[in-house]
Amino acid sequence: MSISRHSKRLSIAGVFSLCLFLLLAGTASAHAKVISADPGIGSTIATAPTKITVTTIENMKPGPKFSNLFVYGPSGALVSQGDATFSLNNPKEMSVTIKPEKGNGVYIVRWVTVSADDGDPDEGAFIFTVNSAAPAASASTPTKQTSASTSGPVSGIPLWVPIVIGVAALLVGLAAGAGLARRYAATLPTTAQGSEMGASEKERAPTNRS
Repeated sequence: MSISRHSKRLSIAGVFSLCLFLLLAGTASAHAKVISADPGIGSTIATAPTKITVTTIENMKPGPKFSNLFVYGPSGALVSQGDATFSLNNPKEMSVTIKPEKGNGVYIVRWVTVSADDGDPDEGAFIFTVNSAAPAASASTPTKQTSASTSGPVSGIPLWVPIVIGVAALLVGLAAGAGLARRYAATLPTTAQGSEMGASEKERAPTNRS
């Protein structure tokens, strides 16, 4: 399996489409799916990191043609530097360095993997947010978070999934409402004309006298 070249900038529409695609994609099979990350999946941190690390449920086949990470900053630009590297001690872990953008915002981490156990490919994405007003993590608080609270086959629905669904439903609803309004407006002249014709015909109609 080869991984195609990725755009160095992800537009807002691209982010939305990517989230919808990942939401609708099946998650029944485990494969080498990401189950935890540092920074944590869906987490909010005070300072942007310089490296992203993920852990998968199965051993990964190393090499950029098989398994890799792509990180996009708040502007949509690709901020990951080169290909992911793999832990020599843990075949379920890979990392990539990033050049964080200034200021706060949401980062998107896209991952692609090939399982070393059965050769099956998989892909997905998660987000984390940088907010300087967020409390800094204490030394006793682990920065890694499993997908149990956000996404993945172990837990359930990510926190951002209902948000994406809500936005999509709102857009669909607005489009449907606009269409119905246009249809209703288009029928008004015909209906009014029919009512006037009906009234004039009633006036011309002879009145039955007993």
